[in-house]
Amino acid sequence: MKTKITDYNGAASKIQQACTKEWAELEDALKSLPSYLKSSDQAGIQGRPIFDPIATNAFMRSYLERKGWKTKIPIPTKYRFLGTDIDLGRSGIIVEVQFSNYPFLLNNVLRSELFYKMEVEVDSKKTKLVIIITKGHIFPASNSTLYYEQAKNQMDELAAHNVFAVPTRLVGLMTPTGKNLPAVWTTYKDPRYSRTITTQKNIRCDISPGRSEKSRSSITIHKV
Repeated sequence: MKTKITDYNGAASKIQQACTKEWAELEDALKSLPSYLKSSDQAGIQGRPIFDPIATNAFMRSYLERKGWKTKIPIPTKYRFLGTDIDLGRSGIIVEVQFSNYPFLLNNVLRSELFYKMEVEVDSKKTKLVIIITKGHIFPASNSTLYYEQAKNQMDELAAHNVFAVPTRLVGLMTPTGKNLPAVWTTYKDPRYSRTITTQKNIRCDISPGRSEKSRSSITIHKV
């Protein structure tokens, strides 16, 4: 998977000085990440191939758990009003895989800032870096879900007014475009709400870029 990166509050220096191993592991996971697709169940785009956040999340968790990363790290009881757990973490690094509706980004950023200021431990180390992973706008996706360009606009404005100080790296997943590309197609027991996989298979597809930077790509699945 291709990526775009924006750093805030000296994140690049923090990674180079103290988190090279952890970033290398995360970067390997991102490079190994397939294009996971599923059928949309939303009105107006029913049946169209879209980005699959469930399978993407599962791949990231499984890959990094094998490298020793902790997953679903419980948030300390006194801060449970901010949520129940952190997606991924290791040695003071928080990783949030954010494919939900766009308002949840602010929750991730501000609670991570609180953990940084209060020196909350993640995997037995004080919080020192936050990495937020989201998808690029180029991916066809469910309506109102966060995408990288939108996240960058929000975080640029927050950073301009010194709203957060924690070193933060924003990562956007960018689908390749072209003919006969590999992808993984997943169907679920309930197309909208279920995480229970009915089938999952390797497919080939054509991914065409949109006509402008604001347009999403179109995906044509090859018949099996």
